[in-house]
Amino acid sequence: MINFIKLFLENKSYKVWVGTDSHARDGHVTFATAIVIYKVGNGATYFYYVTHERRSYDMYSRLIKEAEFSLNTAEFIENNLNLVKPEIHLDIGLNGRSKEVLNVITGYVKGLGYNYKIKPESFAATNVAHLYTK
Repeated sequence: MINFIKLFLENKSYKVWVGTDSHARDGHVTFATAIVIYKVGNGATYFYYVTHERRSYDMYSRLIKEAEFSLNTAEFIENNLNLVKPEIHLDIGLNGRSKEVLNVITGYVKGLGYNYKIKPESFAATNVAHLYTK
């Protein structure tokens, strides 16, 4: 992955986004985290990983876990891939039940020094990672 990213970027201007989505079913939760790398003016690529847990989460705990996966991935990107600080895309918004935890999660992310986006602008979580949760 590291060599591919270096070749892909070729010292060009770029942006990095990280987002996680999850899906619960029958006592199992699937978490998918996406890393999206956009080479400005030349397209994008992404990587993803999927984790399965045999556990039940309430909505609040599951959304916190999604944020943790994204933040751990962002830290890995900064420390091991030497890329710019990623923007965190959260699978929460001002509508629906997730608005109840919006301030807690965005405060958590902002407190660790990351910029973030929420729905409908959080495409790394709501579009890319979402593809791999079903």
